[in-house]
Amino acid sequence: MLANELTIMLPCILIFATFGLASAIEPPQQRDTELLPKQIVVVRRRSGLTHQEYVNYHAIVHGLKSWNGPRDNSFPAAYIQDHTFDSAFGVNNSVPNQVYVGRDDVTELYGNSSTSFTSPPATNYTAQVTGPDGYNFNDLATAFSMLAYEKPVLGTVERSETASGSNGPGPVVAFFWAVAKPQIVSNDTFGTELANQIVKLIPKNTLYRATVHVPVPGYDTRPYFGGDNMPTTNAVVKLWLRRKSDAVELVRSAQLQLDSDALSLDQDRSFVVFCNEVVLWDLNKRIEFNKERIQSQMKRNSH
Repeated sequence: MLANELTIMLPCILIFATFGLASAIEPPQQRDTELLPKQIVVVRRRSGLTHQEYVNYHAIVHGLKSWNGPRDNSFPAAYIQDHTFDSAFGVNNSVPNQVYVGRDDVTELYGNSSTSFTSPPATNYTAQVTGPDGYNFNDLATAFSMLAYEKPVLGTVERSETASGSNGPGPVVAFFWAVAKPQIVSNDTFGTELANQIVKLIPKNTLYRATVHVPVPGYDTRPYFGGDNMPTTNAVVKLWLRRKSDAVELVRSAQLQLDSDALSLDQDRSFVVFCNEVVLWDLNKRIEFNKERIQSQMKRNSH
């Protein structure tokens, strides 16, 4: 969990997809008829840290502090970090960089019930331990965050190429943080159409799974995670990629072929990050926080 998770935590949903590469979005997954919340955050490291120092601290030190938290309604059922190895910001190469250029990882926090993250924690552990620890690694002013429902793109498969809880390398994933133009009908329509189009443009032998995150109406996570002056993200598309030498190139090609006008997509304020996934824990899969396992996976991800 990141800094500024101090009084309220907020929602989203983990959903898996089915088969083929069709272009449609399934309804949100339910567990016992309840929608499950999720938080997704993309962070740039604070000054004075290398990228490696940042991910080591975030995964091992902050991860352990999060794992040691009380098992209440604010404790994530799963905590995934996606460590960035490449990225691209905007498409206009004739203007200066945006102030938020540069990302070091994505954090995914999965709720354990439909009410997770929606009320103040039962204890002060977040306010006194995990929240303030964010200042040790997070450039708070440039954080992007979202409370969202995560929906699968039909036709992408549930399986991963590697077991995220093993000592082997984690999946390679891409996140497209998409900012819309003002005239969109709704975030849900925008995110669905964007996800469907980009999946069609990526070769089937490169992409095997995709989901789209759309914000829960009425929630703004920026007061809690930082980034008050950052653009509002309208959708986040997550893509699971096969470990191919040209995977990044093919995703970038698909991104640049998107019909931005038809989608009402603001490419100049949107960005894509490419990451290696690391599972800190996943209680539903019986994967617990283990320093040696996480360090081993991070090491394998770097090769």
